[in-house]
Amino acid sequence: MQKDNIKETLQEDSNEPLHWQWIKGDDIGNVVTIKSEDDKWINFNNGTRLAKDLKSEFIKQLDSDIAGELLKTQSSIAMTPSTAVQKVSVDIPIPALDTTPSPIRVLFNKQKKNNKVKLLLEFPVNIPAKGVYELMSASFDPTEVNEELHDFILDQLSQDEITDCLFDSIKSLIESKYKGE
Repeated sequence: MQKDNIKETLQEDSNEPLHWQWIKGDDIGNVVTIKSEDDKWINFNNGTRLAKDLKSEFIKQLDSDIAGELLKTQSSIAMTPSTAVQKVSVDIPIPALDTTPSPIRVLFNKQKKNNKVKLLLEFPVNIPAKGVYELMSASFDPTEVNEELHDFILDQLSQDEITDCLFDSIKSLIESKYKGE
């Protein structure tokens, strides 16, 4: 019980609540503040709670400057039944983290049986003739020759080239598998 009091007092002493953001689960993107913690649960000011063992997996602490900016720019006004106006500063979804998939993607993800196919990528690269390779392997350490040949080939590929090839390969796969459907 003293442990609870200590944690609550530390947060009150700083005069600034610690803001946390959900990084997983139904509340992903929401910003919350911790009201109290006990041996099993973390209780938030909005009335929700999280098992203490899952803290690092589901929420992360926000820097006070970032939290302040998010709350300042995204706070909304709600009318209460008594027509008083209140500012809501917790549980605000952050659009930048809105990772809600489209209905099409949801249906693709729910398929129990998908066909696994190989996505082939081909890149034109220059390699030395076999005779040159054999001469190098006889003159130098074969392991070092292979490492240098690997680097020689890799240096010929740019990230843009690989990305373009990947996108072309995906497009070709879609056209070949679903042509005319």
